[in-house]
Amino acid sequence: MNLYLIEALNREGKKERKILEIDAEDELFRFLEFSGLIPLKIKKVPPLYKYLNIKKFLYRIKKQEVIETLENLHIVVKSGIPVTNGLIDIAEDTDNPALKEMLTDIAYRIQMGYTLSRAFEHYQDTFSPIVVSLIKIGEETGSLDKTLKDASEHLKKIEDIKAKTKQALIYPTFAFLSVFGAMIFWLIYVLPKIIEAFKDFNIQLPATTIFIMYVSDFTRKYFLIIVFFIFISMFLITLLRKKSEKFRYETDKILLKLPVFGIIVTNFNYAFFAEYIRLMLSSGVPLYQALNIMESSVKNMVFKTAIRNTREKIERGKSFSESLKEEGVFSPIIIRMISIGEQAGRLDEQLNYISNYYYSKVDYLSQNIAKMIEPIVIGIVGGFMLIIMVGLVGPIYDLIAEVSKM
Repeated sequence: MNLYLIEALNREGKKERKILEIDAEDELFRFLEFSGLIPLKIKKVPPLYKYLNIKKFLYRIKKQEVIETLENLHIVVKSGIPVTNGLIDIAEDTDNPALKEMLTDIAYRIQMGYTLSRAFEHYQDTFSPIVVSLIKIGEETGSLDKTLKDASEHLKKIEDIKAKTKQALIYPTFAFLSVFGAMIFWLIYVLPKIIEAFKDFNIQLPATTIFIMYVSDFTRKYFLIIVFFIFISMFLITLLRKKSEKFRYETDKILLKLPVFGIIVTNFNYAFFAEYIRLMLSSGVPLYQALNIMESSVKNMVFKTAIRNTREKIERGKSFSESLKEEGVFSPIIIRMISIGEQAGRLDEQLNYISNYYYSKVDYLSQNIAKMIEPIVIGIVGGFMLIIMVGLVGPIYDLIAEVSKM
């Protein structure tokens, strides 16, 4: 794959700078001819220059726009309109310059002789590997309109699951941050004033109160250092997660074990896994290949590793359900359903049931998360206030007694 930085005049006579990714040099001038560009300067550049496309940074292509594009393309193919013309029409109707440039580029590549799937491969990061695979299957089987529809419905369902998961995670995150903020406020602003009163009257303080005084004084003195330490820790964790697969695996494993958060993330991954594999199998993709494609789409390292190991075990001759069971990541109900599906030859139907089941669980969690998180929040707040009350009630009683004697 060669990368070229091109300065050219467009049909309106305006100067443009483009970065073109071309498989072979002889395709370059054909591409420029189809796009109506008159080259002024052509320079072969290293891969780093690919990231100089400002439109990609200023105008991000949203998943909803990708879904809409696939649905429109489905209608184009079904109606018999040439794909190239359809892509140009869809590009003209969009308000997003980055999407318009991408669709126009795909149309020009098809005019140059590329298949639709091969043209889409250049934008695999935007459309996802599963969409490219489905388009390729549609081309080979003559059912491109169906696979485009399947791809758009798949992305729509996955985005819906993601939206429900984010919605479910918002409340517990807000609740814990609010409680943490209230505790810091008490330790920094409220308790020091009460403690100063105890010191002025030389009251003998119990061990609990001395401990509270120490924590309050430490928090007040080193608050900025604590905040700085938290930010540095978050930065280092993020960096290590990018650099080390082992560290990322361990942190993802901890995340799955967290109360509430772990349940939500686990159910999301179950639904994502079942929906992904179901679509690939129903489209005719072999199980081994479906797992291979899915591996790159899973974000959680625990599930990614489990899928990779499962694929390798299937390659050695083990059944799908047996391979999943040995990983110890997937729930018993998933294992049983997949086992029955394998024996009955209806694996895609069973996966569809699993996907809908866990999608419903994520939806339920998003609607009822407040009830789930309430006991934990009450426990944390209650525990904190209990320590405060135990540490302050005795000294306050002694303080009132000292004041009454005066």
